[in-house]
Amino acid sequence: MNCSGKIHALLSTARIANLPSVVSNVWLGVALGALMKSYAGGETPSIPWPSAAATIFSGMLLYGGGNFFNDWVDRAWDAEHRPERALPGALFPPRLYATLALLLVCAGVALAWAANWRSAMVAVILVFWILVYTVFHKRSAWAVIPMGLCRALLPIMGYVAVYPYVNMIWPAAIGLLLYIAGLSLSARYESMKKPPKRVALMARGLLLATAVSLALCNRFFFLERLPSILATFPYLTWTGFCLKFWRRAVPKLVSGLLAGIPLVDWIVLLPVFLTLLDNSRAGVGAFTIGCLVVSPLAFIAALLLQRLAPAT
Repeated sequence: MNCSGKIHALLSTARIANLPSVVSNVWLGVALGALMKSYAGGETPSIPWPSAAATIFSGMLLYGGGNFFNDWVDRAWDAEHRPERALPGALFPPRLYATLALLLVCAGVALAWAANWRSAMVAVILVFWILVYTVFHKRSAWAVIPMGLCRALLPIMGYVAVYPYVNMIWPAAIGLLLYIAGLSLSARYESMKKPPKRVALMARGLLLATAVSLALCNRFFFLERLPSILATFPYLTWTGFCLKFWRRAVPKLVSGLLAGIPLVDWIVLLPVFLTLLDNSRAGVGAFTIGCLVVSPLAFIAALLLQRLAPAT
């Protein structure tokens, strides 16, 4: 295979189409941490650029490393069921994937440490759950929980890089966990001709509970009720569209739901933007604009990158 084919294989392994959602998840934590810090100090919220950059790149590296490790562990299963993948196709030696996984994970933890020791501790916990998920995801449907925990820890890592406590970030983290669990259950059972009704209802319930959890997060940050309700519309509209029109095309359904992860973050960040805009007396700053644009841009970027390499 030529060089471009190998590059495409590496991008597919890294799930590059999902990296924008990682940026959005960590930014959610950074933004809420900065907001909480401003409440505590009576100051205008601002972007802590070094901490934000360190944790965002840390999250991206940990995500990429986890994917390379996942494909390295699954190479025997893929040889039987997914022979078109890079390792079964002998495009690369397995040790290359193992080495890349180790280097990316170590670099991710080091960058989190550059933010502060709290972020580094969250990064180490995230690596643990990556290992748990990778070992068990082919064995049990319960693996959706460690998968969800990996996502849930991303905003926590960004939050503690800015604010020293985790008291207000839990609803946002739980919302991401619920969404990933609902997404994963949908992916596992939608391809069946007659999926178990209780599982289908559970998956739909988890996706709906995501919006409820994020609305609770909004109340913790004293955000107004009407903007919080309106902010659920993009998420509910996109999720409903995917489940209605792409339900039987499971790869398309999963790709669509993965692209929609930033819309989960936007349920919180859009009301934050509206609140800051309403309270602004000195103009709109970079922090306020970031709360508006990061998540929708990540959503669009994810859809565009799916044309370059698959999300799953």
